[in-house]
Amino acid sequence: MMKQVFFSDLRFPDQYYAVLIRSTIQRGTLLSITPPELPNGYQIFTASDIPGINELRAFGNVIQLFASKKISYYGEPLGILVGPDYDTVKNLVAEVLIETETASPFVFSEKFSDQQIIERRIQEEGDIDALLADSKNIVETKSFTGPQDHFNPEPVGVAVDIGKGRLDIYTPTQWPAHVSSTVSDALQLKTEDIQVIPTSLSDPMDGKIWYPSLLAAQAAIAAVLSKHSVLLVLSRQEDFLFSVKSAPIQIRYRTAIDTEGRIIGMMIRILVDAGAFSPLIKEMADRITVSALGLYSIPSWKIETWILRTNMPPMGALSGWGEPQVLFALESHINRIIGLHNHCPVDWRVSHLRFMNEEYRKLAETVCTHSDFHRKYAAYRHVSQMRKNSKDRPLRGIGIAFGFQGNGFAGVSGEKLQYSVEAMMDTDGDIYFKTVPLSVNMQQIFREITTRILDIDGEHIHFDEATTTVNRGPDTLSNKISILTPLAEKCCESIKRQRFRKPLPIQVKKTWKPAALQADSLRCISENGPFVSLTPAVCVVETEIDPLTYECKITGIWIACDAGELHHQHAVLANIRKSATLALSRILAEYLIISDGKFAIKGGIPYDVYPPSLCPELHIHIANSKENPKGIGIIAQNMIPAAFASAVSQITGTPLSSVPVHPEHLYAMLEKTPGEAVK
Repeated sequence: MMKQVFFSDLRFPDQYYAVLIRSTIQRGTLLSITPPELPNGYQIFTASDIPGINELRAFGNVIQLFASKKISYYGEPLGILVGPDYDTVKNLVAEVLIETETASPFVFSEKFSDQQIIERRIQEEGDIDALLADSKNIVETKSFTGPQDHFNPEPVGVAVDIGKGRLDIYTPTQWPAHVSSTVSDALQLKTEDIQVIPTSLSDPMDGKIWYPSLLAAQAAIAAVLSKHSVLLVLSRQEDFLFSVKSAPIQIRYRTAIDTEGRIIGMMIRILVDAGAFSPLIKEMADRITVSALGLYSIPSWKIETWILRTNMPPMGALSGWGEPQVLFALESHINRIIGLHNHCPVDWRVSHLRFMNEEYRKLAETVCTHSDFHRKYAAYRHVSQMRKNSKDRPLRGIGIAFGFQGNGFAGVSGEKLQYSVEAMMDTDGDIYFKTVPLSVNMQQIFREITTRILDIDGEHIHFDEATTTVNRGPDTLSNKISILTPLAEKCCESIKRQRFRKPLPIQVKKTWKPAALQADSLRCISENGPFVSLTPAVCVVETEIDPLTYECKITGIWIACDAGELHHQHAVLANIRKSATLALSRILAEYLIISDGKFAIKGGIPYDVYPPSLCPELHIHIANSKENPKGIGIIAQNMIPAAFASAVSQITGTPLSSVPVHPEHLYAMLEKTPGEAVK
């Protein structure tokens, strides 16, 4: 990977600048595109000019590179205009005449048409409908998590250089091989004639898996047809309005409870807004469905997951691929059941797990001891029960959540994925690794593994990352730590067995491919899958509401998890802290307004993020384990919102139904009359 290089800073001889021509309606038919009179050196390209396939394909889904007839969302790319001066290109794009025929858009709602259904998953155990019909004690909660922007430090885009007789594509991508294959299909070029050079990703948050491939194909088409290198950089406004957002998700839990407060059945209905397109949606549907029960043992249950098409820009996975939203909804629901029946929130959860009971008991014991959870929980609960109104202070609460991070893919429908590590010991005894671009921390982990197994100093260990064909899978879901690390160990063990038996150089290659899915592997999480590995975690969050401003302040966060064997503890702690900052921003600050099919911009500032300076002290406890390394990249984002919801609910006596939470919402929750629902 090019260290600390941003694609938007790159310039090439005789470079052209590119701006996308976008639709001005949300849904309808494209009738014609009429450009203004173009000066010499300025050109426009649309779907009809593409020499190859006008498609991006990923995970069994297809998106058109340029809309040719059907328009599916406001701002959908219809073509691209290029030329030597950026301001002139931008002005010419504004003069392009687009003739369309408008149709009524699809919207995200509990009532939807068959035309909107993209995917559905229905899994069940027992006759839950009969149980719910007969039960006199039903607990119901509904949670909604809206879209979230990735807030890229550098606007997304791509630089394409044709000066070396091939296509050199510079873009921040998590999936270089997909960029290469998409451009190859669009231009009918061999992948050997395309080199993808990943630039600085910053924190991709899984927003740069397939979207850079779309922009790269559009820019590469313009570069090849215009015979000039091309720079395509989305403006800040374009980035905010049209780049990938996390999919809005609504989850409704209905649970039948017996006379002793035990769960006898659970119905779960999940609605996911996929926007106009979502290449990752099949994996998201699988992942959301299998995670809906968490690790809890429920006698009878039914899960319905509906993936719905709307005429919003493409929705993506963001960090977690739906796991944070599901755990937020599940733990809020479980917390409601526990509160109504006065159960101990820790003992109840541990006793209702399907497996890993002892692991979770130890993790819970750790965070409860360090946070003084049991004493604070009892005290805050008593204060909340005695409170008559919000003027009765203090407004404090503490909550706990059990959860996990699923590492690796669950379903991988429609995509041939594989991850490889190649290692070679040369005649001087140096080791050369060839794999995907690795961070400094991952390189250090590879060095520690190599030193431990082969007794080779770090300066004799090298990395060759100048390839996009070694690995076919994207860098996501902690695949590097959970998949590549064991592959590196296997390579070193293989070289160790051969080094004194065979002449140097010795070269080995180890590859991981997803195992064949069993018939019941996508029903719920078990000890056998469907993930590559599972990182268990317990989180406690303590919070306080200001009685004057109704602003929420988090005063403490405690997280305990089992990340397997630790190769680089400092990096693990740093990643969890970074993930925690993103989680706090999600629940306390980030709020998108959708108006008339568009993401609205308030006051000229597209997005608000939570200042890291306001983040409370984070207490992280990593269990000492000898298991294979497990991912921790999104563990805080999975856990903190769920524990936060429990803490806020203890203060207000009402389940927190959505995030981010606003003072107006907290005021309504605190000032409601008993039994009154909060909208």
